[in-house]
Amino acid sequence: MSLRNILALMVLAAASADAAAQVVINSATQRWQYPESVRLETVLVPLVTNADIYWPAAVLYQLPSPTAESLREQLLRLLAELQVESDATEQQLLQQLATELKSWRLAQPLPFTIDFDRARLDLAANPLLLPGEYYLTVGSRPQQLYMIGAVKGAAKSVPHRAATPLQGYLTDLELVRADLNHLILLQADRRLLTVALTGANAPYQEAQPGALMIIPFKASLLNRRYQLLNQLLVELAQYRVAV
Repeated sequence: MSLRNILALMVLAAASADAAAQVVINSATQRWQYPESVRLETVLVPLVTNADIYWPAAVLYQLPSPTAESLREQLLRLLAELQVESDATEQQLLQQLATELKSWRLAQPLPFTIDFDRARLDLAANPLLLPGEYYLTVGSRPQQLYMIGAVKGAAKSVPHRAATPLQGYLTDLELVRADLNHLILLQADRRLLTVALTGANAPYQEAQPGALMIIPFKASLLNRRYQLLNQLLVELAQYRVAV
């Protein structure tokens, strides 16, 4: 290898090292770069001029997420297997679900609350972001609730309703092979809840604006793969970047 090529490789390696040492923050509309590790408060400062931020729905993700991509592939394989043994209606639903899952942007959510005032006042809420690439979702109060699972079309967004229990969202839906004993609710603030819908102990539970509701599929003793489908769908939903 010539000296010229060696020097070119050294420059490229140095540039790659510099890029790797940066903290890169992406959002739907902006991109920030910091030359070294940075506190969360510093990242949020450019956003606080927007007084309309709905902090409960703000999430910081780390990119990429091999675990999430592996989960998606596993789920897509299972959906393909289930289609083979399904009737026409369920087959169409499973195909639509696979298409929806392929469209999801996936990333690793970081386990801390995003709130500028808390980050400014409490060091525990102001973590140090190490070099890497991140994705920040932050914006005004969402107006929709996202549903996925055993519903016609596999996924849909519906207007959020104040003072409405989860059961109130189901009355206008056309469900397919749904298990209505419970729902899985991923609140906008990342709390994951399993909510009973029947029985004396069924709680009153509302969804936050921007929440994700999973309508599980009915499993059977003879075919537990729908139980696995529900499990994988819940796991993958926690990596979905809300848009």
